[in-house]
Amino acid sequence: MNPIQSFKPLALAAALCAAAIGAGCAGGDPVANRTEGKTPAIIGIPSDSVEKFGGQAGIDVWVDDLFYYILADNRINTIFTTHGHVQRQMALNKELENMVMGGPAHYSGASMSAAHAELGLTLTQFNAVVEDAYLACDAARTPYHVCNQLIAALAPFERVIVSR
Repeated sequence: MNPIQSFKPLALAAALCAAAIGAGCAGGDPVANRTEGKTPAIIGIPSDSVEKFGGQAGIDVWVDDLFYYILADNRINTIFTTHGHVQRQMALNKELENMVMGGPAHYSGASMSAAHAELGLTLTQFNAVVEDAYLACDAARTPYHVCNQLIAALAPFERVIVSR
C-alpha cells in the first residue's frame, strides 16, 4: 500500500473534524471576514502550524507543488486553466494557506463561495484536489501530520466550493 492510501482514513477523519468545527465560521466561509493582521488558526489547528510547515517559504513550495499536480491531473486541470489565471490562483492560495493556519492574514481574493459559485464543482473534483494536496506534501517533504493540519484547516471550504 502506498503512503497516500495509508493516510486516507486519517485525512478523512481530519477533514470531517474540521468540517464540524468550521460550522461556526462566518457564513460557512472562514475567510469571509478576514482581511489583514494576524489571525487565529482555525479552531483545532495548532498555533505553530505555519512554522512547522516551514513558514511562508514552506507554504510557497507546497502550493507550487500542489499546482504542479493539479495541472497534471486530467480530472481537474481544465477547471483551473479555463476559469482563471493560474499564476494568480497560485498567489491567492499562498495567501489563503498561510492565513488559515494562523499566519499573517492578507488574503486578497474573493470569498470561497464567490470564487467557486459558478463552477458547478462536484465532491469528486474537490477530493481530487485533496489527493493532489497530499501528493504535494510528499513532494515538498512535508510530514503527514503537518499536512493533515493544513488539510483540516481547508476542509470547511468543501461546503461552499461543492455545488453539485
